[in-house]
Amino acid sequence: MILLTRLMQPLNTMASSLLDFLMPWRCMICYAVLPSDTLWHYICQRCFDQLEPAPPPHHLLAAFDRIHQTDESAISHIIGRWSAHHERRPGLFDLVYALKYYGYWQIGIELGRELGAATQLLSTTRYDGLVPVPIHPARRRERGYNQAEAIAEGMQQVLHIPIWRNALCRMRYTRSQTTLSSTERMVNTRGAFGAGPDSTRLRGKTILIVDDVFTTGSTLNSVAMTALQLGTARADAATLVVATL
Repeated sequence: MILLTRLMQPLNTMASSLLDFLMPWRCMICYAVLPSDTLWHYICQRCFDQLEPAPPPHHLLAAFDRIHQTDESAISHIIGRWSAHHERRPGLFDLVYALKYYGYWQIGIELGRELGAATQLLSTTRYDGLVPVPIHPARRRERGYNQAEAIAEGMQQVLHIPIWRNALCRMRYTRSQTTLSSTERMVNTRGAFGAGPDSTRLRGKTILIVDDVFTTGSTLNSVAMTALQLGTARADAATLVVATL
């Protein structure tokens, strides 16, 4: 068996090299061919270096509080990795859309590692668990997965804290937030979340809610509010992209 394994190793290497030659990885923003030793499999170093960092957490929280009334704000700290505009710099959204709608799970993991590293730098809080924003079962059937869980997987590789996928659930199917105003977003997500099978994990804990894009924070706030009602001590949030509209 050991001999067979040793014989197979060079064959696997040759097969991998041939596949890289025939179907090389390409940057999903500029379409440049990526080197075989690439760190990221969907974005080149040049495009990565051009991504705009998100505003610092205290700026994000101030913007969040301006939208949500003080007595309705449930989030204590907001971490973003990058900032992007749908029209001026759509490239980053191309990556997010590929993750969200086209099954590119690995994008979430790779970018999630970057978000995990940002969390280490931008937060001194010790988190007990990562809570991906839940999606409705019908939407999960449509896509086959929850993109926030892919991001959380990448973050877990850096932060080494558990992912609580079933602590919360989405109770009702909501409209896409993309074309909604800030007021409509708040109405759309109000009461959308509830206790999941593992909701007891939340009691007395400090959690980090994970999502792909932060626009007005209505979804994040609704998730955080539900978690606090279920006994969570503190709820923070982390997202890959802060959308500037």
